[in-house]
Amino acid sequence: MASPPKPLLLFCCMVMARAAHFDRHEIRSLGREKIAGAVLDGRRLTTWGDRILTWDLPDGRTEPLRTRLPRTVGPGGALFEIAGEPGLVINEGPGRRALRWVSLRTGKSLEIDHGISANEILPVTIFGHRGLLLVQRRIQIRFYEAPAEASGAWTARDLYSFYSPSDQGGILLADVDRDGHPDILSGNYWIQSPEEFDLPWRLFAIRVWAEEKLSGMVKMAWHDLSGTGIPNLIVSQSEMEHARVAWFEKPADPKQLWIEHRLEGSLDLNQPASLEVADFDGDGRLDILVAERAGAGRVIVFHNEGAGRFTVSEAGRTSGVIDLHVMDWNGDGRPDLLVVERSSLSWWENR
Repeated sequence: MASPPKPLLLFCCMVMARAAHFDRHEIRSLGREKIAGAVLDGRRLTTWGDRILTWDLPDGRTEPLRTRLPRTVGPGGALFEIAGEPGLVINEGPGRRALRWVSLRTGKSLEIDHGISANEILPVTIFGHRGLLLVQRRIQIRFYEAPAEASGAWTARDLYSFYSPSDQGGILLADVDRDGHPDILSGNYWIQSPEEFDLPWRLFAIRVWAEEKLSGMVKMAWHDLSGTGIPNLIVSQSEMEHARVAWFEKPADPKQLWIEHRLEGSLDLNQPASLEVADFDGDGRLDILVAERAGAGRVIVFHNEGAGRFTVSEAGRTSGVIDLHVMDWNGDGRPDLLVVERSSLSWWENR
């Protein structure tokens, strides 16, 4: 495994970094509104927390959904349509911890399961089976197959359980071994897809981040950073102070540990729970952006200089990012940011 870069070199990179030019435009102050999570679909943002809101962009008009929510709702959520009816899947907090599907037309809430704790919920189709993938209680990959009708029963299947000293979080689908079947990446591992739906999945370690309980709680992205045609895995530790951000080269045999390239340097990131990849500076190479949920609430861009080198710039500060999306807000061809932070919803224009 590659050694972490030395602090002196990291300091030099920080000094030489180009500035990331974003102008922040506030869409709406949130006031006392508490948002736990958000999902973007085209120009419509759906948020949940105190209530479920849909936001029409760019004007920021909101439409509340008439439904009763529990006092606490977790960050995990996903848009999911059943029989042509749009819905939102959310996870209740302490208590029953129900996983619920809520109709975005009527507000009717239907329980999928209870006793669930999922930081992320991913809509997927696996071997023609349509449903939701999540990490249950940070120890288990679980798939819920959707019913044909909203009132029907969901079918749960546990695909793999982790046996690790650290919690595991984050979930992503990618064809790691290039066999035509999407594999699952979660925490420190990738889980190899079988040839058929009912066969067992196999677990392989990517890295050994297990020093602390939250070491394996991550956000992930899967992109070709070097233009070789081979995607890289980009990872940020989403729940930790002094968090790592790194990209990984997949070895010829992906069942071996992957080659780590650390990025965060001496920035001392605090819960970089938002991770996005795009060409922010227009040089034709994909850059990496992370945003802190805690601490100074910084938005940091790692500019891709090629040959595996990145330089660092701070794009701005927030009151703590709950959710962040890359979108071309004004149609000028540059990737802008839609930022949901504790105090406001804002558009960050890429200049």
